[in-house]
Amino acid sequence: MFKIILSTAIVLLSFIAKNAGAQPIKMAVAQAGVNPGTSLYFIAQKENLFAKHGLDVNIVATTTTAAVQAMLGGSIQLTLGAGPAFTNATLAGSPPFVVISSWVNVFPYMVVARKEIAKVQDLKGKTGQVGATFGSAPDVALRFGLSKLGLDPEKDVKLVQMPRPDWANVIAQIERGDVQFSVLPPPYDRMGEKRGFHTLFALPELGIHWQQNGEWVLKSYVASNRTALLRFERALADAMKIYFNQKDKTVSYLMEFLGSNREDTEYAYQAFAKWADKNPRPKAESIKNTLLAITSTTPSAAKADPASFIDASIVDQLVKEGYFK
Repeated sequence: MFKIILSTAIVLLSFIAKNAGAQPIKMAVAQAGVNPGTSLYFIAQKENLFAKHGLDVNIVATTTTAAVQAMLGGSIQLTLGAGPAFTNATLAGSPPFVVISSWVNVFPYMVVARKEIAKVQDLKGKTGQVGATFGSAPDVALRFGLSKLGLDPEKDVKLVQMPRPDWANVIAQIERGDVQFSVLPPPYDRMGEKRGFHTLFALPELGIHWQQNGEWVLKSYVASNRTALLRFERALADAMKIYFNQKDKTVSYLMEFLGSNREDTEYAYQAFAKWADKNPRPKAESIKNTLLAITSTTPSAAKADPASFIDASIVDQLVKEGYFK
C-alpha cells in the first residue's frame, strides 16, 4: 500500500512540476486596420483567450506592407490582413507566405463622396483617398469597385494615399475638400453620412470574393511552429463565438476598440456579422481575385496558382476538434 501511495505521489508531483514549469509560447502578431473585421484580437485579449490557450501575445498595429518586412526579419510571426502585400512579396522572390485562416472574405467598404457628388459617374476628374498605402486592401477595393462600375481608376480619377488607415482623418479630408471621395468601413461610413456624405455604392453588394481579414504567415513558420498556430487559431475561434453569439458583450468591446458610440457600433457589428464567415477556411476564389488585382503591377500573378498561397490544415484540424462546422 505504501509503495502504491508513494508511486502515486511521485506521479502527481511530476505532473505538477511539469505544468508549473510550462511557459506560454510568445508571439508578436500584427494587426492591419481598425474595424470589426480586425476586432478578434482585441476580443481575445479582453477575454484572456490567448493566455487560456497557452500563449503570450503582443499585438502590433501596422500595415500589411510594413508587416511583410517585419515577418521576413523575424520580429513578427503572424499578420491579420488582406493578401496583396503577401502575394506580391512571394511573387517577387521572398520566402513564401500563406494564409491559414480568413473570416471576412468580401471588401467591407462603402464608397462615399461629398454631398455634391450624387452618382458614380460624377467622380470623373475628382480626387479620391484610398485610406491607406497604395497596394493595400482599401486601395485595391476602391480600384476594383470603380472598374466594376465603369470608371478607369488610372485615368478617370486621381487617387492619393496615406501612411496607414486613419478613418477619422479620411472623413476630415473629405469634409475639408482635400479629397472628394474614399472608401470607408462601418461604422465610419455612417459617421460620414451624418456629415452629409453620399454613399455611392456598397462593395460587398458587388459580389466580389476577396480575402480581407485573415492570418498570413511564412510557409516555413507553419511547419516549425504548428503548435503555436493551433493555439492561436483556437483562441480566435473562441473570440468568433463571442462575436456571433454574445452581441451585447461584443458591442461593448467594439465601442472601446473603434471609439464609436453605441448606435454606430451596433450598425457596424451587424454589417460584419452578415459579411463574416463562421468557418474561416481560406478560399481559392478569394485569392484568385487578389492575384487578379495585382496583375497590372506584378505580371507573374496572372499565372500564379491561388492554392499555393493557402494552407488550410490548421482550420481543418480545428474542424476535427469541433471548433468549426
